[in-house]
Amino acid sequence: MFLKILLFLSIFPNIVSSVTCEFCVQSGNTFCTDTYSCIPPEVSCQAPINVDFVCPKAPRVQYNDTFARTRMMVIASAAKSLSENTQDCFSNHFPTTTVYKTREVNCSNTYPNVTCLAYTAYDDTEQVIILGFRGSQGKNQDLTLSENCVANGSIPFFTNGRVVQAFYDSFMFLWDGGIRQDLRRLAYLYPNYKLWIGGHSLGGAMATIASGYIVKTGIFRGEDITLVVLGDMPVTDVVFSKWHWEQIPYSFHVIHRNDNIPRVDPFDPLNNVTMYHSRTEVWYNNYMREGDNYEVCLEAGASFCIRSPQANLTWDDHNYYFDIHLPNWGKAGCPKNLTGFNQE
Repeated sequence: MFLKILLFLSIFPNIVSSVTCEFCVQSGNTFCTDTYSCIPPEVSCQAPINVDFVCPKAPRVQYNDTFARTRMMVIASAAKSLSENTQDCFSNHFPTTTVYKTREVNCSNTYPNVTCLAYTAYDDTEQVIILGFRGSQGKNQDLTLSENCVANGSIPFFTNGRVVQAFYDSFMFLWDGGIRQDLRRLAYLYPNYKLWIGGHSLGGAMATIASGYIVKTGIFRGEDITLVVLGDMPVTDVVFSKWHWEQIPYSFHVIHRNDNIPRVDPFDPLNNVTMYHSRTEVWYNNYMREGDNYEVCLEAGASFCIRSPQANLTWDDHNYYFDIHLPNWGKAGCPKNLTGFNQE
């Protein structure tokens, strides 16, 4: 079959540009996004696609910048608040949102003072339940995650691919530590409400895994979930990512300019697996101020929209999203006055 395709393309070279990316890759060739054409694998291309999941696809719903920079940014930042300040983040911006419960649990068997945090909330005006996850806190938590990644790599996620165990474990500590019962209780009390899930960094990775877990356990349908995460790392393999794409139409991971965390090495050498972000990536190559341009990436994987040189990666762009230092702003209770929280 492969030889027939090559013979066909050599006889009719003008048809190369009209071959779909999926057909091209599945037949053993390379789809080159430089020219949007199908080429033999030995031909050079700056941005080649060799996995059909990576092929360009328009998002199933439209990305909304205003929704992401107001609602989802507050959801991610509220998770970074001190427990008693979580409600302040919503009271200062969306007073119809009520925090239901905040759960903080020990999530390391190796280091002391390592905790994971998530909260649930609900909004009667929007008719939504909210689930927010906090990012990593301190050196010991970073060591816990990195050592777990090196030692364990990825593990199966039901029958739908693989996820990085370090982030799955962090999520499960919270799930078993009260989030499951809180979410089920809210779903029982508000059966017609939809679910918004968000987080930043580690929180974004846990939010992605949580969205899949919630669908698999039947608490919410995928079409009733809105997932927007900020500055997360690639933690799911291609099988999970394909399944997630099919299940949850409203799914975006937002990346700020030269944020270093989304560019962590996606390869799991223990299981010979490349990890991906869930679709769809939105990349802001600027300060993410109101009115700034952004690119909704049609391809999956980090070789397309995130094109900045690896040498320019920075922690500043990881902490600042939508021109706000998320950790500091969240810890302060998300004040309306943004003085001192903007990126210089």
